[in-house]
Amino acid sequence: MANTPKLAVSGYRGIWGDTLTIDIAKKYAQSFGLFIKESNPRPGLGWTVLIGRDGRESGPAIRDAIIPVLESMGINVIDGDVLPTPTVLLAVRENKYDGAIIITASHNPIEYNGLKFITASGFFTDENQVEKIKKYFDVSEREYIVPGSLAQAVEASRAKIQQDFMRADGNNISSELIKMHSDKILSHIDVELIKSKKFKVAVDMTNGAASVMDPYLFEQLGIQLIPINNVADGKFTHKPEPLKQNLGEIETLVKNSGADIGFAQDPDADRLVVINEKGEMISEEYTIALAVEAVLSVGDHSGDTVVVNMSTSQMNADIAEKYGVKCIRSKVGEANVVGEMIKNNSIIGGEGGGGAIYPTMNFARDSFSTLALILELLAKRNLKVSELVDTLPTYFMKKDKVDVSGSLSEMYSKLKAHFSEAQINELDGLRLDFADRSWIHLRPSNTEPIVRLYGEATTQEKIEELFNETKALF
Repeated sequence: MANTPKLAVSGYRGIWGDTLTIDIAKKYAQSFGLFIKESNPRPGLGWTVLIGRDGRESGPAIRDAIIPVLESMGINVIDGDVLPTPTVLLAVRENKYDGAIIITASHNPIEYNGLKFITASGFFTDENQVEKIKKYFDVSEREYIVPGSLAQAVEASRAKIQQDFMRADGNNISSELIKMHSDKILSHIDVELIKSKKFKVAVDMTNGAASVMDPYLFEQLGIQLIPINNVADGKFTHKPEPLKQNLGEIETLVKNSGADIGFAQDPDADRLVVINEKGEMISEEYTIALAVEAVLSVGDHSGDTVVVNMSTSQMNADIAEKYGVKCIRSKVGEANVVGEMIKNNSIIGGEGGGGAIYPTMNFARDSFSTLALILELLAKRNLKVSELVDTLPTYFMKKDKVDVSGSLSEMYSKLKAHFSEAQINELDGLRLDFADRSWIHLRPSNTEPIVRLYGEATTQEKIEELFNETKALF
């Protein structure tokens, strides 16, 4: 067995059959069940947890293993089957569930799967909550089996919940939640304007959870959808992370089909990247920048805030400044961005890997709300994607990693002395900002003896120069 991963705010991910097994999944389900009951103690049967999954082949086996564990603890379980991660998060908030488990490994390779845990607030577990779940996992070996009468009550309660979520026409729970999610998005955009453009849109759904929502959402928008990899069977035709080197298929489809725009979503559909009308993927950093432009360009947002993490493009700060909005930097990680957004009552936020968060639609990274905002912006500006991108600030981003052999604090001290003119931020590693709006950010890896290096400048030459100077000091 490989080194066993640890539970983090992003959940637990492991190689199926190796570092993630049925027994591990059941024990985490039991630990989460104890956490749910401790967080909201009430007598009798009073807890409800939603289960969703992406399309990975191991998903049904994990689902079938963890549901009986939760039910045996007196927890009602709603089996949503294949559901996008943002749909599950929204459903917990809207329907006031006590929590949820999402069976997904997000953008990890095909051999992986994982578990993400959501609290009654509709957000992922934070660091303190993760520690509580880990504590239960480390010390608890009990099997939770309930008496027959209670088991029957659990089953009856579950059946009623399932019934409550069924439509007369036979649509299942997944369809109900997909419609709820889509309708929430549609209620906050100009649907008729988008319909009037008769957009042709190509989408790579990466054989994941997006395939259960995209057809309905695009139909409501009057869009001609050209889908690929649109069956949620987990049989990835390319590496699932939405990076340029993995997206040749959708780039070719956009170019050959004459699509107005293309999108690629990761397997659990929280991340989105954009392909322009020429069949060229634009940097994933543009996803959130386009969403920020779409939101801030409507109405007066003076005094509002935008939150992005320490490694996200300067484009967002520039766009915010244009509209009189303050841009705040958070630690890396969706939970950290969300926490800062709550603290500052932010209008929009996100991370540069293709994950925008627009609370008006859904307080989570959400590829569907993001693509809706981008399509609305495209319709309003009456521009091609490449022309729209040209209206945004231009930066050149670079990402790398540096091996660490000595003391990290000593390395940081060297950098601060060498770049003495820079503004220093040590909230999450070390970030140095320069007067010409270029910056570098160094952040130690949690899993490898390396430092991740990010940076951006207005010219390619400048960012190369900054990286060379930085790496020479290590």
